[in-house]
Amino acid sequence: MSAIRAVFSYTFKEHVRHRAWLSLALFGLALGGGGLVASALAQEERARMMLDLGLAANEMIALVSVVFLTVHLVLREIESRAIFLILTHPVRRPHYLLGRFLGTLAAVGLGMAALGLLHWGLLRLLGWGGGGSYLLAWLCSLGKTVVMGSLALLLSLALTSEAAAMSFSLSLWVLGHFTAEMHFLAEKSGSAFLRTMIEIVSRAAPDFARLNYRDVWHAGLPTPAWMGAALIYVLGYSAACLALSAQLFEQKEF
Repeated sequence: MSAIRAVFSYTFKEHVRHRAWLSLALFGLALGGGGLVASALAQEERARMMLDLGLAANEMIALVSVVFLTVHLVLREIESRAIFLILTHPVRRPHYLLGRFLGTLAAVGLGMAALGLLHWGLLRLLGWGGGGSYLLAWLCSLGKTVVMGSLALLLSLALTSEAAAMSFSLSLWVLGHFTAEMHFLAEKSGSAFLRTMIEIVSRAAPDFARLNYRDVWHAGLPTPAWMGAALIYVLGYSAACLALSAQLFEQKEF
C-alpha cells in the first residue's frame, strides 16, 4: 500500500503541474463564463440552458483530460526508459499501474469538482435550486470519466500507440452513448457476420445509458436501486479494464 500511495502522490502532483491540465482548467472556466453569456439570450430558460451547457462542458473537458493524461501515463515513461528506474525499486507492476491510474483520476476529479462548484454557484445566482439533482449529474459524469480512464489505459497498453489509443478511446466514448441503437441495428441486420460484429463492439463499448441521469431528471432523484446499479457497473467495468491492463503490463519486457 505504501508503494501505491507514493506513486499516487507523485502522479497527482505531476498532473496538477502539467501545462495541459492547467490549460484545460482555464479553458473550462472560460467556457463556463461563455455559457453564462449565451444563456442570457434565452431569458425564460436561462437557468436550464446554463445547466445543460455547463454540465456538457465539464464532462467533455474531463473526457479530454483523462484520455490525454492516461494515454501518456505509461507510454511516455516506456519511451523515455524512465520505467526502468521506477521498477528497480520495490514497486510491483500492478501497484505502479494502480497508483498512476488513481493519481490521474484524482487530478481530473479535482478539476471537475472546481468547475462543478463554479457552475453550481452561477446556477444559484440565476435562481436554480436543484442541488441534489446537480450532484447526481456530476457523479454520473465522474462515473463516465472513471470508465473512460480505465479503458484508455487498457487501449494504450494494448496498442502501444498514443494516436491509436486516443482515437479508439474517443470512438468508444461516442459508441457508448448509442448502445441501444447498436443492439437495434444488430437485430435488424440481415447478415450474421455483421450482426456478430455489431454485438461484439456494443458489448466492448461502455454502456453510458446506465449513467444517463436525464432519463430520471424530471422525475426527481432516482431510486437507490438505480444508483446502486450504476455504481456497480462503473466499478465492474473499470475493474475489468484494470485487470486486463495489469496482465498486459506484466507481460511487457523491461
